[in-house]
Amino acid sequence: MIKTDPKNPYEILLYYKYTHVADPEGFVKWHKEVCEQLGFKGRILIAHEGINGTLEGLKEKTTKYIELMRATTFGDFSDMPFKNSPGTADGTAFPKMKVKVRKEVVSLGLDRYGEADIDPNKVTGKYLEPEELKKWYESGEDFEIIDMRNDYEFKVGHFKNSINPEMDNFRDLPKVLSESEKLQQIKDSSEKGKKVITVCTGGIRCEKASGYIIEKGFKNVYQLHGGMHKYMEKFPGEDFLGSLYVFDNRETMDFAADKGIERPVVGKCDLCQATTENYTNCANIECHLKMLCCAECLSNSIKEAQHMIEENPSDEARLRNILKVAHGFTFCSPECRECVNACVLH
Repeated sequence: MIKTDPKNPYEILLYYKYTHVADPEGFVKWHKEVCEQLGFKGRILIAHEGINGTLEGLKEKTTKYIELMRATTFGDFSDMPFKNSPGTADGTAFPKMKVKVRKEVVSLGLDRYGEADIDPNKVTGKYLEPEELKKWYESGEDFEIIDMRNDYEFKVGHFKNSINPEMDNFRDLPKVLSESEKLQQIKDSSEKGKKVITVCTGGIRCEKASGYIIEKGFKNVYQLHGGMHKYMEKFPGEDFLGSLYVFDNRETMDFAADKGIERPVVGKCDLCQATTENYTNCANIECHLKMLCCAECLSNSIKEAQHMIEENPSDEARLRNILKVAHGFTFCSPECRECVNACVLH
């Protein structure tokens, strides 16, 4: 986890909007020019259905970017909300600036299941503001929270009493929804009046996820407006347990530490179950599963790889590449370990 300082000159913007973009290629070209001029690094995805972006830059530059986005004619972004958080001390949350055209700004991939895509401008859950969810928690309101993020994101932090569908990828939602007995029970409860809330990092996945479960028969569906990011900003250290996984070099963040508020650490090392919020990847590059791994287990894994290099100098290049890509020599399963060992030792 890269430490951030709320007083440093860099900040990170997180934003999205579902709105028609007639010329995604032209908007990408515009963005590449603007982001180069402003010195940004980050990731921006643009599709006919809208935009999804995260970028880091100097605060005066991000302010300028927001002004330019409000005025652009590529789509209606005049009211697009921006979430900001402290950047890294030297502006290194992202290695480079990437702006690309995509079919979807966040991939649910319903065409793989022969289903029509969800248009959040036509069907989506009712927005629930963070303040309202806070009241629900405090009043003992009867509701269910479904976490629409990946399983490894849930492990390091989540809302209390929330449901983890255990998705490896957001695209797994249709399959998980059809197979999960717990989610079907929630659907039945919603038909009897229980409120259902979908949550995710910044809100974008819930736009389609909430619409999708509505299409599948869920009733009384809400989505947390602004996502976990907005809730944690307003209520640091409350109701959300642990830290928030983010898709940049910070890996995790929270607003409690910046305000000197103590919070629980719920993440556990996938190898030894020690408390941790540090990530690595499965050393089987074909798998590359994101894992929680404590400092001791990671150190031991690197020592193991170094020992193998000494024993098998002809495979040094391969082993060092694994360490570079996976940031360790840990494995998510015996099968992955056996796969790598077989390639190295035979």
